[in-house]
Formats: sequence, C-alpha cells, structure tokens
Amino acid sequence: MYNALVLLLWMGMAVGEQFLHDITGHITIANDPNWIQNTYVSASFGEYYGYVQQNGSFIIPSVKPGSYIVTVHNPNYIIAPIRVEISSKAGGKVRARKVDFVQPNEVMLVKYPLVFRVNEKTDFFEKRETWHITDVFRSPMVPMLILPIFFMVLLPKIKDMQDPETKKELEEASKMMSNPQMPDMSDMLASFFGGTKKPKKSKSSRR
Repeated sequence: MYNALVLLLWMGMAVGEQFLHDITGHITIANDPNWIQNTYVSASFGEYYGYVQQNGSFIIPSVKPGSYIVTVHNPNYIIAPIRVEISSKAGGKVRARKVDFVQPNEVMLVKYPLVFRVNEKTDFFEKRETWHITDVFRSPMVPMLILPIFFMVLLPKIKDMQDPETKKELEEASKMMSNPQMPDMSDMLASFFGGTKKPKKSKSSRR
C-alpha cells in the first residue's frame, strides 16, 4: 500500500513536470562591462526569477502555462518588458509580444527566444541648466532697457542729419502746436466731416 502511494505521487510529479516550461532569452547592454552583476530577470513581477549568465543569456525555469510579463531589472537601465504566453496545448507553444499598457488588446509579436538590447544608460535626472551670456538677451527686460537708450542717444543725432527743409517743417509744426490761437479741435472735426459750425451767441443777445 505504501509503495503504491509513493508510485502514484512520483507519477503525479512526473506528469506535472511535463507541463512546466523554461523562458529563455538573451540580453545585450553595450558599453557596460559590469551590467551582468546587477541584472536579473523576473516573470509576472516576481512570481518566477532567472539570472543572467556570462554570455548574456538567461533562463527562467519551471514556468507553468499562462501569460507572463518578463522584465529585466537593472538599476542603471529601463528596459521595456515583453509578454510571454505559454500555451497549455500544442506542446507548450510559446508566443512573445510587446507590452502595451495603453492598448493592451493590440498584438505586436516579437521573436522568441527573447532579445533585449540596450545601447545607452537611462538619464533619471535632467542636467542642471548653466548660465550663458545669450540668456541676457533672451530676457524680456532687455528691450525695455535698450529702447529708452536708443531714443535718448540716437534720435537727436538722426534729427541733426535730417534735410534742412524737413527740419524747418518740424519746427513750424511744433510752433503751431504751441500756438494758443489755433482753432478748436471740435470745430475742425465738424468741418472735416461736413458739419456746420454752430453760431456762437453773444452776451448782448442773451440780454
């Protein structure tokens, strides 16, 4: 009886192991000789683990049929995960596709065994901006400071370089503006638009 139970248990374990599969792949990270020491691979966020060998290949052993997100973990790199689907039928056929969290129903197949390639380190922090002389000219306060200086320094020189006749006309125009005997502006506008001047009543008529 005891031997029969052991035989059944052993047969159950053997049948269960037939449905387990390995997820395999290869990782390539350029210009970093120490990346293997800080890298490991997981499936479904830690349900299964695998470690990278010296040649860059990895194996996640004894994985049950199902759908898994395979992620490469490294503190210096952000590597896009890949979804691996292991079929419980058809001899455990494996299919790999990209992970799209925005459109999860969109299927973009990739090669299997998996291939992860990284060319550059991930910049987790932005570089601090440095001061340049050109930043001064980009400031909105610069035109406000330059224009008054332009009017104070250059305009008198331009005025001196004008034609004498033009200069004389400007002086006459300035004298007319300062003349108190100039006609009333309202009368000028009324005559310009075709109106008639209203006769002014004298003091004698009011009496």
